[in-house]
Amino acid sequence: MYSDSITKYDFSDNENFTSKGKYVLSIYFSAEKYGQDSIVYDFELRGNEIKTTISVDFDFRERLIKKGNIYEKGDSVLNGYIRINKFYDAPKTIEISIDKGNVGNEYYKGPFFKIKNNSTDTLYGEHLPGYFWGTLSYLRNDSTFMTRTGILDYEFVDSPPLYPDSTKIASVGSFGFRKKLVPFDYRFEVMLAKKWQSIGIGIYEEKKNFIWWAGTKEYYKLTHDFKIE
Repeated sequence: MYSDSITKYDFSDNENFTSKGKYVLSIYFSAEKYGQDSIVYDFELRGNEIKTTISVDFDFRERLIKKGNIYEKGDSVLNGYIRINKFYDAPKTIEISIDKGNVGNEYYKGPFFKIKNNSTDTLYGEHLPGYFWGTLSYLRNDSTFMTRTGILDYEFVDSPPLYPDSTKIASVGSFGFRKKLVPFDYRFEVMLAKKWQSIGIGIYEEKKNFIWWAGTKEYYKLTHDFKIE
């Protein structure tokens, strides 16, 4: 899967990842310059996932060593990263609609959407707990193209998550897309979670010359199709 010029591998399979149960991901790394190592990582599926993705990549960088309240750089080591994301249809109790009355300003552009949480769960954003930043795609014959992700700014001030019986605004990235959309069919998609999941993943197994990082995350995919005349 890998060579000197390919350090990341993404895999998504809607055929094999359809059965409920436990799965085992086995990874073996070998490089003439850096040596070799392997790992086994387990994950479980409920059987109702609409999509499951596996991402594996490697880098060679300095180890961070914690001393008191600060981190110091140590010797460089190989790092392997395993990310498994599981996606589910959002419950019908979570509603989304375009917010036609919100035109934004020079810093925050549209389109904007209202997410109403009629469930009993507190919902969190994919990027920051209290912000719901999604993607906008052009839609033709139920197929999407030219997806816009927008800019993601993780320096936003803290904002509360979406509590039950509450409403939050969602946008394309942190700052929106454009003030006025051209006439077309569109699809907005945003990910929600039932618990706060940090952007990164934690250390799974640490060795002298190799560190494995791994994490499994779950998201609701909330979709809204709309038309601009």
